[in-house]
Amino acid sequence: MGSAARERADAVIGARQRQALYDRLARRHYAGVYNYLCWISRNTALAEDLTQETFVQIWRHLPEVRSEKAVRVWVYRVARNTYLQDRRRTGLDTVSLEDCGEAEPAGPAEAQPELRVERDELRRFVQAAVADLPDAYREVIVLHNLEGLSLAQVGDVLQVPVGTVKSRRARAFRRLRELLQEVAR
Repeated sequence: MGSAARERADAVIGARQRQALYDRLARRHYAGVYNYLCWISRNTALAEDLTQETFVQIWRHLPEVRSEKAVRVWVYRVARNTYLQDRRRTGLDTVSLEDCGEAEPAGPAEAQPELRVERDELRRFVQAAVADLPDAYREVIVLHNLEGLSLAQVGDVLQVPVGTVKSRRARAFRRLRELLQEVAR
């Protein structure tokens, strides 16, 4: 096989590997990125657009990925940067969270309509309370508690020290606790 033919074969193999990696990343992270962007943008339509833009950016920068082990943090950092770029460009602050969040499987509450109503009411209240948190606190709660990133990974995504992540998380929970206590009264 000549050198030109070998280069073409290597390019085809490289393109297939890139596509396979992208497909794996999209399957693993698309829903989580959408949920994250839904929570921080507070707008489902914008979150859909930003999620698509995030994965366009991921495709463009895929050759820079050196290890699949650290890719989760990188994916969320790309999503966050896409959101911040859009926010700077548009200057808009958005407000709707109604359709955000993953569907939950049916459980015992489904058999008892009054429990379902209470659960739905509580979910709406918690969503509203989280949406009212300052951006820095909301991002920590969403990335750590909803998307399951470790505190160190959250720090990597936000590009802040772990100590800062911990203090933001503590302040966010303190504020959420205050809001829940107000409702309980």
